[in-house]
Amino acid sequence: MTTRVDGPADKLVGLTLLEEWKVIDRIRRNTVRSGEPRTSCYRAENSKGDQAFVKAFDFWYEDVAGDPMSLERMVREFNHEHNVHQMCKDKRLARVTRIYNAGKVLVDGYAVHFLICEYAPKSLGEALPPGDDSVPAWSRFDALRRVAAGIVQLHGADIAHQDIKPSNAVAYSCGNVKVTDLGSSSCRLLPPAPHDDFVLCGQPNYAPYELLYDHVGSWMQRRIGCDMFLMGNLAYTSFAGHSITNVVMGGIREELRHTSRTADFQLALPYLIEVHNEYVPLFLKETVPAEVLEDFTRLILSMCHPDPSQRGAVLNGRNAAVQYSLQRCVTLFDLMSRRCRLRLPNVA
Repeated sequence: MTTRVDGPADKLVGLTLLEEWKVIDRIRRNTVRSGEPRTSCYRAENSKGDQAFVKAFDFWYEDVAGDPMSLERMVREFNHEHNVHQMCKDKRLARVTRIYNAGKVLVDGYAVHFLICEYAPKSLGEALPPGDDSVPAWSRFDALRRVAAGIVQLHGADIAHQDIKPSNAVAYSCGNVKVTDLGSSSCRLLPPAPHDDFVLCGQPNYAPYELLYDHVGSWMQRRIGCDMFLMGNLAYTSFAGHSITNVVMGGIREELRHTSRTADFQLALPYLIEVHNEYVPLFLKETVPAEVLEDFTRLILSMCHPDPSQRGAVLNGRNAAVQYSLQRCVTLFDLMSRRCRLRLPNVA
């Protein structure tokens, strides 16, 4: 395995961006799937003491490799994420982290492009560690309500997030939670990003099963239906401590899994449904309060149904316009939070 050498995007600490934001320290480096931009992330401050999140895009490796097509793709990915963030800002989507500015800075004679966005001290996974039984259930449901509300706002702007997971929501000291990281998003109102060519745009460990098998449906099913599954998976993971994708996929025979050379989604689907219906209630029974167990289990079984044509049907019906809507989830997570806090009986 080749050791990755620091490039210009890894050297922003101490620089002042746009004559306003001084880069204080590096937060993390994102080295996601092949074909996606490498990024380095930082915390910055201005003279007023305000903090910001900086995402610097690393195009240097593609440039020195002499691959103009790959470099062009990286630039288009940066422009897409910038444009989606700007659209969210213009539409005042208050439950999505806000972009402040974008620009480029010369480092070692090379132009590093960056986004400057709203900063939060912790990801949702850090603030409310998945599976940690010391975290009150009501606070988990309240956080899930806020994330779902953010996804509802994105869907209202024709944006599919496609990478909802504990690290892509951020928590504030006041208790607020927002959706962040739109790098894998798709938007029907903008020119298609290069990753729109992929069936799966986000993290495989949290993905809906059909996308792992390269099963392609309509834009609504493949993108918005994906978000419903991911939101359900986030809710499941919050309590169970592990992804529903890994649990269910691990429960079927190896030759049926997406990693098998002969894998076929339609052949695997009946077995995925069987394991889904058996394992999900089993794991939730151990971690979810009795006051909401029945309702929450039914919700997750619907949101994460292995068959995308049935996903959300129990929750919203089969009307194509609303089947994958998360609006009702916002209400249900709110009710579950209140019920856990007040310890009200299950009234399904």
